Amino acid sequence: MITAAGEAGIRITLLDTCYLSGGLNPDGSPVPLTGPQLRFGDGDSEQWAARVAALGADPHGMLGPRARAGAAIHSVRAVPPDQLHPVIAWAQRYGAPVHAHLSEQTAENLACLAAYRVTPAEVLYDAGALGPRTTVVHATHLASRDIELLGGSRACACFCPTTEADLADGIGPARALASAGSMLSLGTDSQAVIDMFEEARRLELGERLATQRRGHFTAAELAGAATMTGHACLGWPDAGEIVPGALADLVTVTLDGPRLAGTSAATALESVIFAATAADVRDVVVGGRDVVRDGTHLLIDDVPGALSAAVRAVLD
Repeated sequence: MITAAGEAGIRITLLDTCYLSGGLNPDGSPVPLTGPQLRFGDGDSEQWAARVAALGADPHGMLGPRARAGAAIHSVRAVPPDQLHPVIAWAQRYGAPVHAHLSEQTAENLACLAAYRVTPAEVLYDAGALGPRTTVVHATHLASRDIELLGGSRACACFCPTTEADLADGIGPARALASAGSMLSLGTDSQAVIDMFEEARRLELGERLATQRRGHFTAAELAGAATMTGHACLGWPDAGEIVPGALADLVTVTLDGPRLAGTSAATALESVIFAATAADVRDVVVGGRDVVRDGTHLLIDDVPGALSAAVRAVLD
């Protein structure tokens, strides 16, 4: 993955995921991995830590200037509480980010309550897994206590609105989390839609659907979730904004297409966040290097062909 990212010219954080069980039994015992799931499992978290230690004493430096490493706890249904500590300890040792799926579906909450008598957020909190370097992904079905724990620990919440809609998971309490102290970021968690503009505006639109009111997030807040917070929660706090000393990772958006024609300077950000799509991106600069210029990828000659070949390789 790191090699592929280098060939495409993008920056990457490799979140090595601990995945030990296929779910929870009512007594709290893990459901063993079977069949294709076995290829994801390390056996236990100590073996996960030993494998990840192969990255070396400096998991950031050895990966190159555009790649960093982090840890991921797939979910509390896949990593039992007594297996969490080695993952957390590795991340703390290197100041690396930690990500975890959290309360994506009500079934996860019910299984966790049946097994441990607490919610998934409480499991992570009791294990010491929550903090400013932790990102919980989805955070869709949260109790009020969960929101307090996440906000109080300053954990980041990564919403994936297009995926959550596609899977019929629900609409998470984004505004409540932000008000409680959690930073918000955006992701996709699937290949169905890869469009950060769509994810950003759906964060606001989801709140509108859930509350029947408008105006929960400003365009600036949504842009921050897609840029600065997104970079920070992946271990790149020095990217995501245009200021002296920041990494020169930039995109430009054309204003002469049908979606953005007539955009005024005074409301340009609002127009981009609420109307643009990924198709409006014209230039991509990574670390000061042009990767896409005027819509043409400079490192890959045949982008559609390369994508089709990659999809065929996975399907085969």
